[in-house]
Amino acid sequence: MSEARKVFPMNTFVSYLKGVDAEGQKKGVVELVGYMTNKVIDEEFAPFAAALAKAWIYEQHPELASLSAGAVAGKADNVSVPVLPDAALGQVNAIFDKLAEYKAAINCKTEKLAKVEAELAEKTAILKDVETRMKAAEAKAKMLEASAKDEGEKVMVASQAKVEEYIGKVADLLKMIEDVKKHGVVTVASGGAPAAGGAAPLADGPTDSGPTDSFGFGSDAFNKSDW
Repeated sequence: MSEARKVFPMNTFVSYLKGVDAEGQKKGVVELVGYMTNKVIDEEFAPFAAALAKAWIYEQHPELASLSAGAVAGKADNVSVPVLPDAALGQVNAIFDKLAEYKAAINCKTEKLAKVEAELAEKTAILKDVETRMKAAEAKAKMLEASAKDEGEKVMVASQAKVEEYIGKVADLLKMIEDVKKHGVVTVASGGAPAAGGAAPLADGPTDSGPTDSFGFGSDAFNKSDW
């Protein structure tokens, strides 16, 4: 069990009560407050414990509140402080338990936040990689589209030439058909193609310069021997 009382240097006690040389006496003040509250405390919780213990001291010795730091320091070289009574310690313990819960919750949320930030950073990196790949794919698609368009235009030009050639041939054929309809004959041009308006080619075989039995006029008047 802790001692009922413990002696501390007066300058530590004055620093604790009046805030004199707070930085230089920080370690001694934490030890003093830890003793009075019967707790091992760190610098984070020290202000809470100090406030609770200081309230108890001023309640027991209200005259200290009105004294200056020099007046308190002139009373003695050391000061003997007690452990807080059970009722006060119960209040201190309840407050520290709540502070511990808050600290644990904050630490848990801090860990979760760190995890979320790490996941976010990872997903952000993945997203940037995807965006880079998408831009590269879009650029490649545009290149392929432009290339396909050029090839398509070449095919269309070649096809157009073929169509025009076929149209020309069909036009010649139609012209020949019209000539046959009008004149009943068609001639063959020097290149082997029939030429409209000319005589039809003669069939191979023997030829006869004399008159035939009939010219197709439906009469045999010209077939007499005395003609």
